[in-house]
Amino acid sequence: MIGDRTIELYSIDSTNAYLKRNYKNFPSETVVIAKKQTEGYGRRGNNWVSNYGGLWYSVLFKPLKRPMNPWHYVRIFSLAIYDTLEKYNIKSKIKWPNDILVDEKKICGIASEGIIKGKKPEAIIVGIGMNVNNEIPNDLKNVAISLNELINREVKIDKLLYEINHRAYNSYYIKYLKDKSVSIITKKWLERLNISKGDTVNIKFSDTIETAKILDITPDYVLVSDNNDNEKKLYAGDISIKK
Repeated sequence: MIGDRTIELYSIDSTNAYLKRNYKNFPSETVVIAKKQTEGYGRRGNNWVSNYGGLWYSVLFKPLKRPMNPWHYVRIFSLAIYDTLEKYNIKSKIKWPNDILVDEKKICGIASEGIIKGKKPEAIIVGIGMNVNNEIPNDLKNVAISLNELINREVKIDKLLYEINHRAYNSYYIKYLKDKSVSIITKKWLERLNISKGDTVNIKFSDTIETAKILDITPDYVLVSDNNDNEKKLYAGDISIKK
């Protein structure tokens, strides 16, 4: 079960970084949770403000007989968090490829990292950062939101942690993370995305924003057509619906 071994820290640079340094010492499904991260990061190393009151944790996976594609694990937790928010009567969307949005604002980010030795993956680490009871900085209030704001009460972090991990493990990890059924995870993930075929979207690169139309969404990439009718495959990036 995810979380049977849980390491609780008050403050750490990053729970993902902690597990990367120490993964050989812990069994699969170990959870590391911190009340505060000083150097929290998300996908592509983007900074994540991780102050007291949020849910900041990472999970270590070292399965012997399960697929070791990091994206499968991101999708498992995306779905588990989507399901958990539904229990709080909150309708969310999965922002391709790994954020959770409520009312177009980010409530959660998920990042996965594979540890490769030679040609063989030794471990996968999944980091989850979720705004729960923490105060959203003023400069981020137009793009981020907390669970506390949505339900107007404080949330018990340990209960929320258990709910997410329980769903991730029982509804997806044990049930579908197998070579013959892993596609079911991807299918469910695709159904809950915030984008669909035919949408006109903004694609944000490091210093530019381009408008494009989505032609197809696959498990591995999004196919778009730009303003000059050039087709592009996007394997990563920041995509949002053009308003």
